[in-house]
Amino acid sequence: MADEHQHDHEHELDEEIIVLEDEDGVEHNFILGEVLTVDGRDYAVLLPVDEDLEEGVIFRIDGEDGDQMVLADIESDEEWQKVVDAYNEDLLDESEDDAE
Repeated sequence: MADEHQHDHEHELDEEIIVLEDEDGVEHNFILGEVLTVDGRDYAVLLPVDEDLEEGVIFRIDGEDGDQMVLADIESDEEWQKVVDAYNEDLLDESEDDAE
């Protein structure tokens, strides 16, 4: 996926479609599943709408440009691991809450 993306949507977790274009120029539809805050930075967890995609994607939120959220790839392995760990912890907390 390209390094920087801009998309119109609210910060609320509505189900507005976010369209990302991959390196081959193919567009994929996502919804904003969650916004995580790790070490003071926000990250967008995007979940696929298309049935042919099995995994979601995570981007760092690098601010806003008007009413558009600016998304950027996470390039550092250390930063990526922190975000994935936080996401997995959130999933574990949710599954424990559901079990109660």
